[in-house]
Amino acid sequence: MINVIFDMDGTLIDSASAISAAVNEIRKDLNLSPLSKELIYKIINTPGINWSKELYNIDDANHPNFKEGFEKYFLKHYEQSANLYEGVYEILEFLKNKSCYLAIATNAPQSSLSDILKKHNIIKFFSKILGVSLGINPKPDPMMLNLIKAEAPFSTSIFIGDSLKDKECAKNANVIYFNAKWYEKEILKDEFSNALELKALLENYL
Repeated sequence: MINVIFDMDGTLIDSASAISAAVNEIRKDLNLSPLSKELIYKIINTPGINWSKELYNIDDANHPNFKEGFEKYFLKHYEQSANLYEGVYEILEFLKNKSCYLAIATNAPQSSLSDILKKHNIIKFFSKILGVSLGINPKPDPMMLNLIKAEAPFSTSIFIGDSLKDKECAKNANVIYFNAKWYEKEILKDEFSNALELKALLENYL
């Protein structure tokens, strides 16, 4: 059996519109002009960018996560427009029935995760859920993956994400990585565009 660790946004949950709306509502409250969804996602998924500075003009090194302190905005927009990608529930059910150890490693704040995962009825699948909090560094730092691996029962771990930060995190933690490109027509090796392709990748290790 294997340990399967998932990113959340862009991997399990189609939250691009929710995140964009939340960021722009925060910007509006800070008297800043709106940004495009594409630019917002580029900022949050590119290693080395100061998220709080680029998104909110807050030059604060103590903001390790672009959502920190703004949970109410994100929970509001998640409730309105975020949904599971097609087939995600069935993949989680399949892996659980195979007795895999399932976990989440996300750059979303730890305090927001329970409500989001309960809303989508998938919290029950995960033995460990880690987000950014005091003492837990965001990806691409491998801390979250290393903490999960340390208590996971199996020798093989796979991380499934959707960004360069996720890929670098997997490399830093020395785990296998699969990249989500939901609904895109062109994919490369170790990428998937739908649940059936993800299942096929995982079955190679079961």
